[in-house]
Amino acid sequence: MQYPRISIITVVRNGEQDLENAIKSVVNQTYGHIEYIILDGLSTDGTLDIIQKYASQIALWKSEADRGIFDAMNKGLDLATGDYVYFLGCDDVLSSPTIIEEVAAEMTQRDGIYYGNTYLKKSNQIYTGKVSRWNIALRNISHQAIFYPKSIYKEKKYNLDYKLTADHIYNVELYSRYESQFVYLPKLISLYNDLGMSSTNVDPVHKKNIVGVVYKNLGSAVGTYYWFRVKVSNFKNSLAGGK
Repeated sequence: MQYPRISIITVVRNGEQDLENAIKSVVNQTYGHIEYIILDGLSTDGTLDIIQKYASQIALWKSEADRGIFDAMNKGLDLATGDYVYFLGCDDVLSSPTIIEEVAAEMTQRDGIYYGNTYLKKSNQIYTGKVSRWNIALRNISHQAIFYPKSIYKEKKYNLDYKLTADHIYNVELYSRYESQFVYLPKLISLYNDLGMSSTNVDPVHKKNIVGVVYKNLGSAVGTYYWFRVKVSNFKNSLAGGK
């Protein structure tokens, strides 16, 4: 496609400390076909002042109650009009002013699901490389590094049963159906704050259901492999905890 429209969505609540950097990384992009949407969850700090400061460069913003980050993200999917949608966290930034232009140049398949890498600031590492049926259950594609086409994001929403890791379930289910449409771009898309809620807390519903989700979507061989890896990891953690 020539010059695809990219909808970039940021959801935020009380993010005054970091939000301006995220906004700047979007509005300073060299690519001209960006629709920027910000959804605020009734912030009580200075977040709205920051949004209003850049209102002329934001296509749409709202401040209203939501049922959590993935409910807000689903609202963003309903509002987006782009050929592709991308989520940037309020405490994350795009890697360079040209990165959206670079990614857009690679979007030759209308239904391609394009993804790259993100830099984990706390862990000081690049995440995650090319995924496969065998490893997507173990290492999710960061939503700060993936672009979903309209044919996907207008039909599929995040499962709100998962409060912290609905994006992992989303990607596993997509990969099971559209594996051939996943296109890896060896590019650094963003700098990601891996001190956020989803990185530092356990989603109990995800922990309970993920083995079954993997079996159902990726097959019994992958499911058994994943189950074994989880058991080994849990055993190692129990040994470490006993020291």
